[in-house]
Amino acid sequence: MIYFLLAMLSLTAKAQKASDAADIERLTKEMYRLYPTDSVEKFMDVTDQLKTAALKAADERVFYKAWANQSLYFFNKVSRDKGLEKVKEMREYAEKHDSKFGVFSSSYANAGMLSTLQMKEQAMAAFQEALDYQHTFFPDESAAAIYLGMAKIYVNQKKVEKVRECARKALAEPGVIMQHQLSAWSYLCISYTGNDNEKLKEEFNRCYAEREKVKAAFGHDDDFGQVVGFEYALMNGHYDDALQLAQNMHLITDKYKRLAQVYLRMGNYRKALENQSIFHDLRDSLNSEEVKRETSELSVALEAARAKMEAQEQRERTHHIMMFMVGIMALIIIAALAFILHRRNKHSKEIEAAYEKLETAHEKLEDAYSRLEETTAAKERIESELRIAREIQMGMVPRVFSNFPAEAGIDLYALMNPAKEVGGDLYDFFLQGNKLYLCVGDVSGKGVPASMTMAVAVNLFRNVAKEGFPPEYIATRLNETLVGGNESGMFVTMFIAEIDLTTGRMNYCNAGHNPPIIIDRPLAPHEPCRPAFIEMESNAPLGLWPDLEYIGESLENVRRRTLFLYTDGITEAENYSHEQFGDERVLDFFKKRPYDSAKQTVDLMNAAVTAFVGDAEPSDDLTMLCFRIS
Repeated sequence: MIYFLLAMLSLTAKAQKASDAADIERLTKEMYRLYPTDSVEKFMDVTDQLKTAALKAADERVFYKAWANQSLYFFNKVSRDKGLEKVKEMREYAEKHDSKFGVFSSSYANAGMLSTLQMKEQAMAAFQEALDYQHTFFPDESAAAIYLGMAKIYVNQKKVEKVRECARKALAEPGVIMQHQLSAWSYLCISYTGNDNEKLKEEFNRCYAEREKVKAAFGHDDDFGQVVGFEYALMNGHYDDALQLAQNMHLITDKYKRLAQVYLRMGNYRKALENQSIFHDLRDSLNSEEVKRETSELSVALEAARAKMEAQEQRERTHHIMMFMVGIMALIIIAALAFILHRRNKHSKEIEAAYEKLETAHEKLEDAYSRLEETTAAKERIESELRIAREIQMGMVPRVFSNFPAEAGIDLYALMNPAKEVGGDLYDFFLQGNKLYLCVGDVSGKGVPASMTMAVAVNLFRNVAKEGFPPEYIATRLNETLVGGNESGMFVTMFIAEIDLTTGRMNYCNAGHNPPIIIDRPLAPHEPCRPAFIEMESNAPLGLWPDLEYIGESLENVRRRTLFLYTDGITEAENYSHEQFGDERVLDFFKKRPYDSAKQTVDLMNAAVTAFVGDAEPSDDLTMLCFRIS
């Protein structure tokens, strides 16, 4: 009878274990099915059930995988703050229960969050640490997810060979799940996008076909489904489908980024730039400094947790007798301290506490003075460096306007006022033979980053223009150079012109810049001047997109006509009421003030804008250039 009961209990336990395993398998499949969707309540319910089932079955790995997926899901699709809270909770729980796999899962999830925040170096270091940890403690665990996380960073860095290498490593991992296979094929597809190269298109379509097979076997798509489908439509010329897919992107940043790509391929540069600008604004607002700070702090905490686990592993190998002796010594010390503290009376405690508070206050005061001195010194150093940077920057643009030969008949003057100590506006001009080359440009943004791009753009213009190339070729060359390594997404609008002094013909190329104003003399005395914006081709700004061919145009004769070039710091200058100076005020200025000289025109326009702005803070850099060929 006893043997029968034991056998029945054994069978019941096996049946329960099989049932638990079946529940875990079912819930795991459902978790991965819901992960790419926006079904927040369903996903959370399934992952909570999976965590409970895994705890019941003592399946540590499934438990922490479900928790890590919850954290990443919340971070990417619900709230970055809540995602951070969940991964912090997981890390604390793992430390409390001495779980190496929990610390490993926390490290991986944190690396994924750093990657999403575009903190590439920190994210790559975190992924590598998670990979090393996995190889050390869990060599039988698939590292496909880590390789795919690295692939995502390499995608953003446009290192396509690295993307392919990581995707292939993920596919080669033992026991790689079907979702990771699908993601790996997605990354391989993405690595073959970017232009109309037929070979790349062929490789893309091959990887796309393999991905479709895995998707059919998996039963549903992954997070990259929309992106890969969009790229397939874009590369194969199905622009209407691509626009529709872009409009339906889950992430709003992806929507505007992809819309810009389609309009660029269609040649609609105005709409491409509009959507690209919206994309950059949204991306910057999401990647707030506060979230970056919290994620960095989490990285430090995770590193401490990893160190704690490794130290604990070492301590466990220490001889038991030594640990016993250390424990006895600790108890003796604690007992002695307790006895001494017990003997102290209340009065002595109060005196000691008061002394400690006084000492702490003194230390804080000294620290505050020290910090104040350091801050003041740093502020003065930065201000000094910025003054030097401004002098260097102003020295990069020509400041002498009277060294043209008298027979050339050139009257030219320019002014540049950065909104901050340094800025992103630029201008340049030089005479070569019987041709005058000039440009006016505006780098997106203000301050030091814009000034660095400005310095590069000015030097590039001068070097290429001195070879005697036409404006459209100069713009194409500048774009090719500025696109390389432009991860920050900064761009330059620029008007480039070449004037033949013998014929008066002006060849020009406008790369997304404000249209210059051409002013003709009045037809009769006492009539107003006739200013007008030059109608131009809508080329794209420089530095945003590769492989563009810029279009040039020309005016047959600009002699005895005034031309005024400027940046949007004039038209978009705001007063205290946030009213802009605007195009109409610029045109009215030229109608009322006949041309006397280029310098007078620039000075009067600057005075008009300054008077309009009043005491309001300058909203942008301000640059203008006026010239006339007599």
